[in-house]
Amino acid sequence: MSAENGKNYGKIIVLNGPSSAGKTTLSRNLQKIWDRPLYYLSYDSVDWYMAPFGVTGRDYGIDAVRDFLAVMYESAAAICRSGRDVVIDNCLFDCEDIYEMSQEILKDCPVTMVRIRLPMEELERREIARGDRTPGKARWQETHITPKEDSAYDVIVDTSDDSMECAEKIKAYFA
Repeated sequence: MSAENGKNYGKIIVLNGPSSAGKTTLSRNLQKIWDRPLYYLSYDSVDWYMAPFGVTGRDYGIDAVRDFLAVMYESAAAICRSGRDVVIDNCLFDCEDIYEMSQEILKDCPVTMVRIRLPMEELERREIARGDRTPGKARWQETHITPKEDSAYDVIVDTSDDSMECAEKIKAYFA
Protein backbone atom coordinates (compact mmCIF):
# COMPACT_ATOMS: atom_id res chain seq x y z
CA MET A 1 0.00 0.00 0.00
CA SER A 2 1.22 3.46 -0.67
CA ALA A 3 0.95 6.21 1.87
CA GLU A 4 0.23 9.84 1.24
CA ASN A 5 -0.13 12.26 4.13
CA GLY A 6 0.30 9.33 6.50
CA LYS A 7 -2.70 7.38 5.17
CA ASN A 8 -2.56 3.84 3.89
CA TYR A 9 -4.20 3.48 0.52
CA GLY A 10 -5.86 0.36 -0.79
CA LYS A 11 -5.14 -1.24 -4.14
CA ILE A 12 -6.86 -0.60 -7.46
CA ILE A 13 -6.89 -3.39 -10.00
CA VAL A 14 -8.01 -2.35 -13.47
CA LEU A 15 -9.16 -5.23 -15.66
CA ASN A 16 -8.87 -3.89 -19.21
CA GLY A 17 -10.41 -5.95 -21.97
CA PRO A 18 -13.24 -5.93 -24.49
CA SER A 19 -16.86 -6.73 -23.84
CA SER A 20 -17.52 -10.47 -23.37
CA ALA A 21 -13.89 -11.23 -22.45
CA GLY A 22 -14.79 -12.48 -18.96
CA LYS A 23 -13.95 -9.42 -16.84
CA THR A 24 -17.02 -9.71 -14.62
CA THR A 25 -16.48 -13.41 -13.91
CA LEU A 26 -12.81 -12.73 -13.24
CA SER A 27 -13.74 -9.87 -10.88
CA ARG A 28 -16.12 -12.12 -8.95
CA ASN A 29 -13.44 -14.80 -8.67
CA LEU A 30 -10.94 -12.24 -7.41
CA GLN A 31 -13.46 -11.22 -4.76
CA LYS A 32 -13.73 -14.87 -3.65
CA ILE A 33 -9.99 -15.34 -3.13
CA TRP A 34 -8.93 -11.85 -2.01
CA ASP A 35 -7.56 -11.70 1.54
CA ARG A 36 -9.88 -8.83 2.51
CA PRO A 37 -12.98 -7.19 1.06
CA LEU A 38 -12.52 -6.30 -2.61
CA TYR A 39 -14.99 -3.76 -3.93
CA TYR A 40 -16.25 -4.06 -7.50
CA LEU A 41 -16.93 -1.29 -10.02
CA SER A 42 -17.82 -1.59 -13.69
CA TYR A 43 -19.09 0.65 -16.44
CA ASP A 44 -22.24 -1.49 -16.58
CA SER A 45 -22.92 -0.95 -12.86
CA VAL A 46 -22.61 2.82 -13.31
CA ASP A 47 -24.68 2.82 -16.51
CA TRP A 48 -27.40 0.49 -15.23
CA TYR A 49 -27.59 1.27 -11.51
CA MET A 50 -25.92 4.55 -10.59
CA ALA A 51 -26.92 6.83 -13.47
CA PRO A 52 -29.83 9.23 -13.09
CA PHE A 53 -33.09 7.38 -13.72
CA GLY A 54 -33.78 7.02 -17.41
CA VAL A 55 -30.29 8.13 -18.51
CA THR A 56 -27.77 5.71 -19.95
CA GLY A 57 -24.50 6.22 -21.75
CA ARG A 58 -25.81 3.98 -24.50
CA ASP A 59 -28.62 6.48 -25.14
CA TYR A 60 -26.69 9.72 -24.80
CA GLY A 61 -23.42 9.04 -26.58
CA ILE A 62 -19.77 9.58 -25.78
CA ASP A 63 -20.27 12.57 -23.46
CA ALA A 64 -22.46 10.47 -21.15
CA VAL A 65 -20.05 7.53 -21.41
CA ARG A 66 -17.16 9.80 -20.48
CA ASP A 67 -19.15 11.24 -17.55
CA PHE A 68 -20.12 7.78 -16.30
CA LEU A 69 -16.52 6.61 -16.51
CA ALA A 70 -15.38 9.68 -14.56
CA VAL A 71 -17.91 8.77 -11.84
CA MET A 72 -16.59 5.20 -11.78
CA TYR A 73 -12.92 6.20 -11.56
CA GLU A 74 -13.60 8.92 -8.95
CA SER A 75 -15.47 6.28 -6.92
CA ALA A 76 -12.52 3.88 -7.22
CA ALA A 77 -10.11 6.60 -6.10
CA ALA A 78 -12.30 7.35 -3.06
CA ILE A 79 -12.46 3.65 -2.14
CA CYS A 80 -8.68 3.39 -2.50
CA ARG A 81 -8.04 6.50 -0.40
CA SER A 82 -10.17 5.00 2.37
CA GLY A 83 -7.71 2.09 2.57
CA ARG A 84 -9.90 -0.41 0.75
CA ASP A 85 -9.16 -2.47 -2.35
CA VAL A 86 -11.20 -2.22 -5.54
CA VAL A 87 -11.34 -4.05 -8.85
CA ILE A 88 -12.51 -2.15 -11.94
CA ASP A 89 -14.09 -4.06 -14.81
CA ASN A 90 -13.77 -1.87 -17.89
CA CYS A 91 -12.59 -1.45 -21.44
CA LEU A 92 -10.31 1.54 -21.94
CA PHE A 93 -10.33 2.53 -25.58
CA ASP A 94 -8.65 5.18 -27.69
CA CYS A 95 -11.64 7.48 -27.94
CA GLU A 96 -12.18 10.92 -26.38
CA ASP A 97 -9.08 10.69 -24.14
CA ILE A 98 -10.83 8.18 -21.85
CA TYR A 99 -7.58 6.42 -20.93
CA GLU A 100 -5.89 9.73 -20.14
CA MET A 101 -8.87 10.78 -18.01
CA SER A 102 -8.67 7.55 -16.00
CA GLN A 103 -4.94 8.04 -15.43
CA GLU A 104 -5.45 11.62 -14.25
CA ILE A 105 -8.18 10.63 -11.79
CA LEU A 106 -6.16 7.71 -10.40
CA LYS A 107 -2.73 9.38 -10.47
CA ASP A 108 -2.29 9.36 -6.67
CA CYS A 109 -3.49 5.78 -6.21
CA PRO A 110 -1.58 2.51 -6.56
CA VAL A 111 -2.99 0.99 -9.75
CA THR A 112 -2.29 -2.47 -11.14
CA MET A 113 -3.17 -2.76 -14.81
CA VAL A 114 -4.34 -6.18 -15.99
CA ARG A 115 -4.81 -6.89 -19.70
CA ILE A 116 -7.52 -9.40 -20.48
CA ARG A 117 -6.84 -11.37 -23.63
CA LEU A 118 -9.01 -13.84 -25.47
CA PRO A 119 -8.74 -15.23 -29.01
CA MET A 120 -11.06 -13.27 -31.33
CA GLU A 121 -13.01 -16.37 -32.34
CA GLU A 122 -13.87 -17.13 -28.69
CA LEU A 123 -14.58 -13.46 -27.97
CA GLU A 124 -17.09 -13.29 -30.81
CA ARG A 125 -18.64 -16.63 -29.79
CA ARG A 126 -19.19 -15.34 -26.24
CA GLU A 127 -20.59 -12.05 -27.52
CA ILE A 128 -23.22 -13.86 -29.60
CA ALA A 129 -24.01 -16.32 -26.79
CA ARG A 130 -24.70 -13.47 -24.36
CA GLY A 131 -27.41 -12.09 -26.59
CA ASP A 132 -27.30 -8.66 -24.95
CA ARG A 133 -24.41 -7.11 -26.90
CA THR A 134 -24.31 -5.52 -30.31
CA PRO A 135 -22.49 -7.92 -32.65
CA GLY A 136 -19.06 -6.53 -33.52
CA LYS A 137 -18.69 -4.44 -30.34
CA ALA A 138 -16.11 -6.79 -28.82
CA ARG A 139 -14.04 -6.82 -32.02
CA TRP A 140 -14.15 -3.01 -32.21
CA GLN A 141 -13.13 -2.66 -28.56
CA GLU A 142 -10.30 -5.18 -28.94
CA THR A 143 -8.86 -3.26 -31.89
CA HIS A 144 -9.22 0.11 -30.10
CA ILE A 145 -8.12 -0.90 -26.60
CA THR A 146 -5.55 1.33 -24.96
CA PRO A 147 -2.84 1.08 -23.95
CA LYS A 148 -1.97 -1.35 -26.72
CA GLU A 149 1.56 -2.25 -25.61
CA ASP A 150 1.91 -5.27 -23.33
CA SER A 151 4.63 -3.40 -21.45
CA ALA A 152 1.96 -1.04 -20.08
CA TYR A 153 0.42 -3.89 -18.08
CA ASP A 154 1.51 -5.42 -14.79
CA VAL A 155 -0.31 -8.70 -15.47
CA ILE A 156 -1.71 -10.28 -18.65
CA VAL A 157 -4.23 -13.11 -18.49
CA ASP A 158 -5.97 -15.15 -21.16
CA THR A 159 -9.54 -15.78 -20.06
CA SER A 160 -9.89 -18.77 -22.36
CA ASP A 161 -8.02 -20.38 -19.45
CA ASP A 162 -9.90 -21.13 -16.23
CA SER A 163 -11.12 -17.87 -14.68
CA MET A 164 -10.14 -18.90 -11.16
CA GLU A 165 -6.60 -19.63 -12.39
CA CYS A 166 -6.52 -16.14 -13.91
CA ALA A 167 -7.67 -14.70 -10.56
CA GLU A 168 -4.93 -16.65 -8.77
CA LYS A 169 -2.34 -15.27 -11.22
CA ILE A 170 -3.46 -11.71 -10.47
CA LYS A 171 -3.42 -12.32 -6.72
CA ALA A 172 0.06 -13.87 -6.99
CA TYR A 173 1.31 -10.63 -8.55
CA PHE A 174 0.88 -8.97 -5.13
CA ALA A 175 2.68 -11.72 -3.19
